[in-house]
Amino acid sequence: MSIPALSFNKVTGGYRHVPVFKELSFSVDPGTLCGVIGPNGCGKTTLIRAATGLLPRINGHVSLFGKPVSSLKATDRAKCVGVVPQELSTPMAFTVEALVAMGRTHAREHRHALSSEDRRIIEQAMVYTDVMEMRSRPFSELSGGEKQRAVIAMVLAQQPRMILMDEATSHLDINHALEVMQIVERLNHEADVTILTVSHDLNIAAEFCERLLLLDQGQLVADGTPAEVLTEARLRQVYHCDVRVQPNPVSGSVMVTPSPRLASGHSGKGLRIHCVAGGGSGEEILRRLHLCDYTVTCGVLNHGDSDSQTASALGMTGTFEQPFSAVSAQKFVEAETQVRQAHAIVICPTPFGPGNAVNLDLAARALDQDTPVFLATGISERDYTPDRRATQTAAQLVERGAREWQTVADLFTLLATIDASAEPTSEREPNDDA
Repeated sequence: MSIPALSFNKVTGGYRHVPVFKELSFSVDPGTLCGVIGPNGCGKTTLIRAATGLLPRINGHVSLFGKPVSSLKATDRAKCVGVVPQELSTPMAFTVEALVAMGRTHAREHRHALSSEDRRIIEQAMVYTDVMEMRSRPFSELSGGEKQRAVIAMVLAQQPRMILMDEATSHLDINHALEVMQIVERLNHEADVTILTVSHDLNIAAEFCERLLLLDQGQLVADGTPAEVLTEARLRQVYHCDVRVQPNPVSGSVMVTPSPRLASGHSGKGLRIHCVAGGGSGEEILRRLHLCDYTVTCGVLNHGDSDSQTASALGMTGTFEQPFSAVSAQKFVEAETQVRQAHAIVICPTPFGPGNAVNLDLAARALDQDTPVFLATGISERDYTPDRRATQTAAQLVERGAREWQTVADLFTLLATIDASAEPTSEREPNDDA
């Protein structure tokens, strides 16, 4: 069995004692072209810093080709791994050739001048990445694609056994992004260089990588081939949007297409939604409802709660209570009026305690009036009531017809089922039998 090019063993790392990822374990075999994907803030760039030994505070073990990265000298580390960043800026007007020559710094040791072998390696790297003709041009004057090719040439001149690419194509147009990835693919196939590339572009990752690592909230949630990792259900859960995954008819890889969640056909204009939120659980939902033209009310919320600030900033009507106070009868009646005017009730993934559990009673009253209720799953994990009242009430709501959702994409699918012609309770004709 070969020694892994890169190995993470129960690694926890972050900044200022705040972990970005926890207990992360995986290994990458030599000669692999592996992609790391995931939403913003999931830990992709932090992973790169940990792999190069530049993350100062970590727990666990990171090794490069069987050697602990923390024990490697800078020159030895440079022989093992090179990094292609998102962007590279230089304080001086280096030419392309001078920049590429920096890749030989670790090999020169105490020599001040480049050897003939160094020059041969530098020229070979420039030829390989097609930057030879621009060798005398200032790096700062190059286009984005040209800069990335020059940086790859510098890393190639370093002659590392592994290259880490941190969003190296994120600022490039599709033509230059493909060009850079084709160079990297060639390096992997022809020179057997191990590649670990962080990417936001799921389709480029699927096209070029034989293996994908999917991170979410600092956890490795999927590891396998693109077809195994990029499933609709998993992407909906991780990226919180609706997507379609289908075979690429040209290359045979998988192709990810986001659904247009803000299309006019999915407009909420004319529909009123009442949100039960709190503690920041409703920020993204309130924002998206606003973008989709729903009329939104929310509450009961405490003044100063981040969700109350979001609602106020978006001009939404809310019912607000004093901080650290239980919901008063007056505020409950005010919120109930908003519920009676709503076409549907959305219960966000909100923590419930003795002070705000009464909000769930609003949903129960909505069901009494045949108003749809959409309830975020996992309420038992957010139940801080002493008698588990929130969990019991949620179970009763589901038994009575409330529909559960996991992701924001799931919620908007449910919202699309609302009968826009149905009038809210407050606008219905009185029942003669009442």
